[in-house]
Amino acid sequence: MSGKLWGEISTLKATKLFEQSDASVFKLIYKEAIEVDLLPFGEIENNVRQLTLSKNSFLVMDMSGFKEVHSFTEELTVAEGISLNVCSLEGLVILKLIANNNNPDRTKDIIDIEHILEVYFELNANEIYNDFMGVMELYDTTLNNYLSLVAARIIGRKMKNILLNSTATHQLIKNILAKRLVDIWQAMLEGVSE
Repeated sequence: MSGKLWGEISTLKATKLFEQSDASVFKLIYKEAIEVDLLPFGEIENNVRQLTLSKNSFLVMDMSGFKEVHSFTEELTVAEGISLNVCSLEGLVILKLIANNNNPDRTKDIIDIEHILEVYFELNANEIYNDFMGVMELYDTTLNNYLSLVAARIIGRKMKNILLNSTATHQLIKNILAKRLVDIWQAMLEGVSE
């Protein structure tokens, strides 16, 4: 199956729109500007959710969360007749938590999640006011991070829905969040645990 991935990477590069990134064999650069990560998952994983690939070097990747998040992708139309399935923000948080847990030196994952928490309320205000008023009442509105706490709790609840059919990944996320004692991460943990 890994041969198929290398074939697809070669096909994309043959279009001359994609170049190989120096950062990773799984990263291509589209039109010299946009990074595209190609990460295979699913049937090619072993029973502990690892993917073993070899081409130029041997690599084992933890693919926990990918199948679960894939089931909740959202279709995004990027141009007339062209649409892509993209990861939801909650799914992205799951994948970034796992990536950081696997490699704590990747602090960018945590920075990305913190940015999502900062903008989440504004991006989802209508849904929050319509469906999550109860969450808004759980926190003191005078707190400087009130909106981020609400966002974290809602993201946690949505992450729980994504992980409903995967006890192992659900528990992994809870364990990761339990190690982060800051109130925002604890709000997310409460949402995942509800």
